[in-house]
Amino acid sequence: MTTFYLVRHGETMWNKEHRLQGWLDSPLSENGVLHAEKLHEHLGEFSFAAAFSSTSGRAKETLDILVGDRQIPIYYADELREIFLGDWQGKTVEDIVRTNRLDYELYTDYPAQFTATHTESFGAVTERAMFTLKKIAEKFPEDNVLIVSHAVTIKCTVNAILGRSINQLWAEPFIHGTSVTIIERSEQQWLVKDIGNIQHLK
Repeated sequence: MTTFYLVRHGETMWNKEHRLQGWLDSPLSENGVLHAEKLHEHLGEFSFAAAFSSTSGRAKETLDILVGDRQIPIYYADELREIFLGDWQGKTVEDIVRTNRLDYELYTDYPAQFTATHTESFGAVTERAMFTLKKIAEKFPEDNVLIVSHAVTIKCTVNAILGRSINQLWAEPFIHGTSVTIIERSEQQWLVKDIGNIQHLK
Protein backbone atom coordinates (compact mmCIF):
# COMPACT_ATOMS: atom_id res chain seq x y z
CA MET A 1 0.00 0.00 0.00
CA THR A 2 1.22 3.49 -0.91
CA THR A 3 0.42 6.25 1.57
CA PHE A 4 0.56 9.78 0.16
CA TYR A 5 1.10 12.72 2.49
CA LEU A 6 -0.26 15.45 0.23
CA VAL A 7 0.74 18.89 1.50
CA ARG A 8 -0.33 22.29 0.25
CA HIS A 9 2.59 24.73 -0.04
CA GLY A 10 3.00 27.32 2.71
CA GLU A 11 1.37 30.74 2.59
CA THR A 12 2.92 33.04 -0.02
CA MET A 13 3.18 36.79 -0.42
CA TRP A 14 0.46 36.68 -3.09
CA ASN A 15 -1.78 34.60 -0.83
CA LYS A 16 -1.54 37.43 1.70
CA GLU A 17 -2.51 39.93 -1.01
CA HIS A 18 -5.46 37.77 -2.16
CA ARG A 19 -3.76 37.57 -5.55
CA LEU A 20 -4.31 34.47 -7.71
CA GLN A 21 -1.18 32.56 -8.65
CA GLY A 22 -2.00 29.56 -10.82
CA TRP A 23 1.16 28.84 -12.81
CA LEU A 24 2.73 32.14 -11.78
CA ASP A 25 4.54 32.30 -8.48
CA SER A 26 5.55 34.25 -5.40
CA PRO A 27 7.82 33.35 -2.46
CA LEU A 28 6.67 32.06 0.89
CA SER A 29 5.70 34.63 3.51
CA GLU A 30 7.19 34.58 7.01
CA ASN A 31 4.15 32.60 8.16
CA GLY A 32 4.55 30.24 5.23
CA VAL A 33 8.12 29.45 6.25
CA LEU A 34 7.19 29.15 9.94
CA HIS A 35 4.29 26.80 9.26
CA ALA A 36 6.45 24.64 6.98
CA GLU A 37 9.06 24.41 9.75
CA LYS A 38 6.36 23.31 12.19
CA LEU A 39 5.19 20.65 9.75
CA HIS A 40 8.80 19.51 9.29
CA GLU A 41 8.94 18.83 13.04
CA HIS A 42 5.54 17.10 12.98
CA LEU A 43 6.57 14.79 10.15
CA GLY A 44 9.79 13.80 11.91
CA GLU A 45 8.25 10.57 13.19
CA PHE A 46 7.36 9.39 9.68
CA SER A 47 9.71 7.83 7.15
CA PHE A 48 9.38 8.57 3.44
CA ALA A 49 10.72 6.63 0.48
CA ALA A 50 10.59 9.70 -1.75
CA ALA A 51 9.40 13.29 -1.95
CA PHE A 52 7.67 14.95 -4.89
CA SER A 53 6.82 18.58 -5.60
CA SER A 54 5.11 20.69 -8.17
CA THR A 55 7.61 22.59 -10.29
CA SER A 56 6.31 25.90 -8.89
CA GLY A 57 8.81 27.76 -6.72
CA ARG A 58 6.49 28.03 -3.72
CA ALA A 59 6.02 24.25 -3.66
CA LYS A 60 9.76 23.59 -4.06
CA GLU A 61 10.53 26.06 -1.27
CA THR A 62 8.06 24.28 1.01
CA LEU A 63 9.42 20.85 0.13
CA ASP A 64 12.98 21.93 0.88
CA ILE A 65 11.91 22.89 4.40
CA LEU A 66 9.90 19.70 4.93
CA VAL A 67 12.69 17.39 3.75
CA GLY A 68 15.43 19.20 5.66
CA ASP A 69 18.46 16.94 5.99
CA ARG A 70 16.63 13.70 5.14
CA GLN A 71 18.50 11.65 2.56
CA ILE A 72 15.62 10.77 0.27
CA PRO A 73 15.16 11.16 -3.49
CA ILE A 74 13.33 14.30 -4.61
CA TYR A 75 11.34 14.60 -7.83
CA TYR A 76 9.56 17.52 -9.51
CA ALA A 77 6.50 17.23 -11.75
CA ASP A 78 4.60 19.83 -13.79
CA GLU A 79 1.52 17.65 -13.39
CA LEU A 80 1.38 18.52 -9.68
CA ARG A 81 1.11 22.27 -10.39
CA GLU A 82 -1.89 24.40 -9.51
CA ILE A 83 -4.76 24.93 -11.94
CA PHE A 84 -3.79 27.24 -14.80
CA LEU A 85 -5.81 30.43 -14.31
CA GLY A 86 -5.06 32.26 -17.53
CA ASP A 87 -6.01 35.95 -17.48
CA TRP A 88 -6.62 35.86 -13.72
CA GLN A 89 -3.06 34.93 -12.80
CA GLY A 90 -1.29 37.71 -10.91
CA LYS A 91 -4.51 39.66 -10.34
CA THR A 92 -6.22 40.28 -7.02
CA VAL A 93 -9.66 38.84 -6.36
CA GLU A 94 -10.92 42.43 -6.13
CA ASP A 95 -9.63 43.20 -9.63
CA ILE A 96 -11.12 40.02 -11.08
CA VAL A 97 -14.53 40.62 -9.50
CA ARG A 98 -14.54 44.16 -10.84
CA THR A 99 -14.02 43.04 -14.44
CA ASN A 100 -15.26 39.44 -14.55
CA ARG A 101 -17.68 38.95 -11.66
CA LEU A 102 -19.96 36.33 -13.24
CA ASP A 103 -17.21 33.94 -14.31
CA TYR A 104 -15.46 34.27 -10.98
CA GLU A 105 -18.67 33.60 -9.02
CA LEU A 106 -19.26 30.49 -11.13
CA TYR A 107 -15.69 29.37 -10.43
CA THR A 108 -16.01 29.85 -6.67
CA ASP A 109 -19.69 29.04 -6.04
CA TYR A 110 -20.95 26.87 -8.92
CA PRO A 111 -17.94 24.94 -10.25
CA ALA A 112 -20.08 22.54 -12.31
CA GLN A 113 -21.35 25.51 -14.33
CA PHE A 114 -17.92 27.09 -14.78
CA THR A 115 -16.73 26.98 -18.40
CA ALA A 116 -12.96 27.03 -18.77
CA THR A 117 -12.23 29.46 -21.60
CA HIS A 118 -8.97 31.20 -20.64
CA THR A 119 -8.28 28.76 -17.75
CA GLU A 120 -7.63 25.06 -17.32
CA SER A 121 -10.71 22.97 -16.52
CA PHE A 122 -11.21 21.18 -13.20
CA GLY A 123 -11.43 17.94 -15.18
CA ALA A 124 -8.01 18.48 -16.74
CA VAL A 125 -6.45 19.18 -13.33
CA THR A 126 -8.05 16.02 -11.93
CA GLU A 127 -6.83 13.88 -14.82
CA ARG A 128 -3.20 14.97 -14.63
CA ALA A 129 -3.06 14.78 -10.83
CA MET A 130 -4.61 11.31 -10.60
CA PHE A 131 -2.43 10.00 -13.43
CA THR A 132 0.67 11.23 -11.60
CA LEU A 133 -0.35 9.73 -8.24
CA LYS A 134 -1.00 6.40 -9.95
CA LYS A 135 2.46 6.42 -11.54
CA ILE A 136 4.07 7.28 -8.20
CA ALA A 137 2.16 4.45 -6.48
CA GLU A 138 3.40 2.01 -9.10
CA LYS A 139 6.98 3.08 -8.39
CA PHE A 140 6.57 3.05 -4.58
CA PRO A 141 3.90 0.38 -3.96
CA GLU A 142 4.63 -0.21 -0.26
CA ASP A 143 5.88 3.16 0.92
CA ASN A 144 5.09 6.54 2.40
CA VAL A 145 5.49 9.34 -0.15
CA LEU A 146 5.59 13.06 0.62
CA ILE A 147 4.07 15.40 -2.00
CA VAL A 148 3.83 19.20 -2.04
CA SER A 149 1.14 20.52 -4.36
CA HIS A 150 -1.61 23.17 -4.42
CA ALA A 151 -5.12 23.79 -3.09
CA VAL A 152 -7.20 23.26 -6.23
CA THR A 153 -5.09 20.30 -7.34
CA ILE A 154 -5.56 18.64 -3.94
CA LYS A 155 -9.30 19.46 -3.96
CA CYS A 156 -9.71 17.89 -7.41
CA THR A 157 -7.85 14.76 -6.32
CA VAL A 158 -9.94 14.30 -3.17
CA ASN A 159 -13.16 14.95 -5.06
CA ALA A 160 -12.30 12.30 -7.66
CA ILE A 161 -11.36 9.63 -5.12
CA LEU A 162 -14.52 10.26 -3.08
CA GLY A 163 -16.58 10.00 -6.26
CA ARG A 164 -18.27 13.32 -5.67
CA SER A 165 -19.79 15.59 -8.30
CA ILE A 166 -17.92 18.70 -9.38
CA ASN A 167 -20.55 20.73 -7.52
CA GLN A 168 -18.96 19.49 -4.27
CA LEU A 169 -15.43 20.53 -5.25
CA TRP A 170 -15.21 23.27 -2.62
CA ALA A 171 -16.78 21.23 0.20
CA GLU A 172 -15.10 21.71 3.58
CA PRO A 173 -12.55 21.32 5.02
CA PHE A 174 -10.56 24.17 3.51
CA ILE A 175 -7.07 23.30 2.26
CA HIS A 176 -4.91 25.67 4.30
CA GLY A 177 -1.24 26.33 3.67
CA THR A 178 0.90 23.37 4.86
CA SER A 179 -2.23 21.29 5.58
CA VAL A 180 -1.84 17.53 5.18
CA THR A 181 -4.22 15.32 3.21
CA ILE A 182 -3.57 11.58 3.51
CA ILE A 183 -4.47 9.26 0.65
CA GLU A 184 -3.85 5.52 0.41
CA ARG A 185 -3.65 3.36 -2.69
CA SER A 186 -3.70 -0.43 -2.42
CA GLU A 187 -3.75 -2.29 -5.74
CA GLN A 188 -6.55 -0.49 -7.63
CA GLN A 189 -8.31 0.93 -4.56
CA TRP A 190 -8.02 4.54 -3.41
CA LEU A 191 -8.91 5.76 0.08
CA VAL A 192 -8.94 9.27 1.57
CA LYS A 193 -7.84 8.98 5.21
CA ASP A 194 -7.65 12.65 6.17
CA ILE A 195 -8.28 16.00 4.49
CA GLY A 196 -6.59 19.32 5.19
CA ASN A 197 -5.20 18.42 8.61
CA ILE A 198 -3.47 21.35 10.36
CA GLN A 199 -2.75 19.68 13.70
CA HIS A 200 0.85 20.92 13.54
CA LEU A 201 -0.37 24.54 13.67
CA LYS A 202 -2.39 24.14 16.89
